[in-house]
Amino acid sequence: MPAVSAESVRPKRILVYGDSNTFGWIYDPKVGVTRLPVEKTWVRVMADKLGAGYEVEVNALGGRTICRDQRTGIGTGSRIPGPLFNGMTSLPAVLSENLPLDLVIVMLGTNDAKAAFKTTADQLADDLGRMTELIRGDGWGGNTPYPSPKVLLIAPIYQPDDTAYGEFFKGADAMPEALRRKAAEIGAEYLNAGDFVTGVPAQMDRVHMSEEQHRLLGLGAADKVKAIMER
Repeated sequence: MPAVSAESVRPKRILVYGDSNTFGWIYDPKVGVTRLPVEKTWVRVMADKLGAGYEVEVNALGGRTICRDQRTGIGTGSRIPGPLFNGMTSLPAVLSENLPLDLVIVMLGTNDAKAAFKTTADQLADDLGRMTELIRGDGWGGNTPYPSPKVLLIAPIYQPDDTAYGEFFKGADAMPEALRRKAAEIGAEYLNAGDFVTGVPAQMDRVHMSEEQHRLLGLGAADKVKAIMER
């Protein structure tokens, strides 16, 4: 019988790298930050629909940016140093921890769109282009035999100007089109979360997804991933 290597039959491995809307953040000013049951988050819904043959890892931090330091302690914990919210800083270690990888899904940019950072949609798309280059590069995985993973960039859900945090994400609504153009330019895969989560995020802060919105995004993402991995 022909020999079959372990590499050829191993499950496809996917890493999802995101912020609070991947973590499953629940906003409640009376009790603080809580979390959706993990099985209700969009990543787990996606993994369940993908089924056998896929392994899905998730690394999600509330407050994470693409490439900007934040204030210390604004995430789920109270003592996270500001530079650790910078997604480019922690990404090489996260990639290394999860090898081998066939696909990396990135859904970031909402926190970079805060009015205080004075960013534009094109700047955020360029930042995600640089993150894609990092994922594809061999600087963090040069000591391994594994090929570079494919990259799927997900444009985050719509963020209204008027949220529980004030004009926190002013101008973020232009990001999907800018990111679509950038993904086409660099040959990355692209998905717009707004195609599945329409309108304003349903939690009371108008920033974070409801359980039903997580479900819809997870189902849509699973279809996209299957299309990518079955080519």
